Amino acid sequence: MKVLKIGGSILEKFLEDDNLHSVIEQFDGELSIVHGGGNYLDNHAENFNYTKKFVTSPEGIRSRYTDRNTLEIFTMVMNLINQKLVLNLKEHGIKAITVNGIISAKRKEKLVIMNEKNRKMIIDGGYTGKVEGVDPIPIKAVIDAGYIPVISPIAYGNGSYLNVDADRAAAYVAGALKADSLVFLTNVNGLYYQNNIIEKADTTYIRSILKDIGTGMDKKLMASIEALEMGVKQVIISNPFYDIYSGTVICNEL
Repeated sequence: MKVLKIGGSILEKFLEDDNLHSVIEQFDGELSIVHGGGNYLDNHAENFNYTKKFVTSPEGIRSRYTDRNTLEIFTMVMNLINQKLVLNLKEHGIKAITVNGIISAKRKEKLVIMNEKNRKMIIDGGYTGKVEGVDPIPIKAVIDAGYIPVISPIAYGNGSYLNVDADRAAAYVAGALKADSLVFLTNVNGLYYQNNIIEKADTTYIRSILKDIGTGMDKKLMASIEALEMGVKQVIISNPFYDIYSGTVICNEL
């Protein structure tokens, strides 16, 4: 069992070229797909009458701020992306289906952020959630029926649907399924550190360099650690248009 996470500019390329099927066909065995879509929303913001809002944590992690209006737009765009991916697979003879409503999360009531003066401040948490769990039963039922589930990063909790980090959503999906691999498909050929690609690493090493890793990849590494702690055997970070089986492999111990 493999869980594929697709986001960023790679997702944009799949949506523009309708070529997701060509990558999926390179994988053997059972698959699940978790997609993001923040970049797609940002790049087409005018079409959705959307103004981007981001906040930065004291640790330097930049993330989308989700108020009620953003939540509504974000949810609609995620559903649009989901249907486009499913359609692309179906059009090329690959059985795929949307599977949502399986991620549970806790709403972040307050957020600690850095303001424009680089000082800490506390703001309302909006409608961002922290993933707490994934129900694997519907996913397994879909896989057992011969379909590939396509899952968006919309979670449910505190009486609302919530925006959650797609990398962490993928980690929890992989953990719930006890997947052999969680594969992050990216526009780079692996994890770069000090101008070199790290081919193999364990979680101890990843933790030691995390503070030096740039925005975007840092979230993938944190999600990788969580996935491995939940029983996933390995995490792979690779470029599907270079070689899906090369890149960086992360495991609990080397």
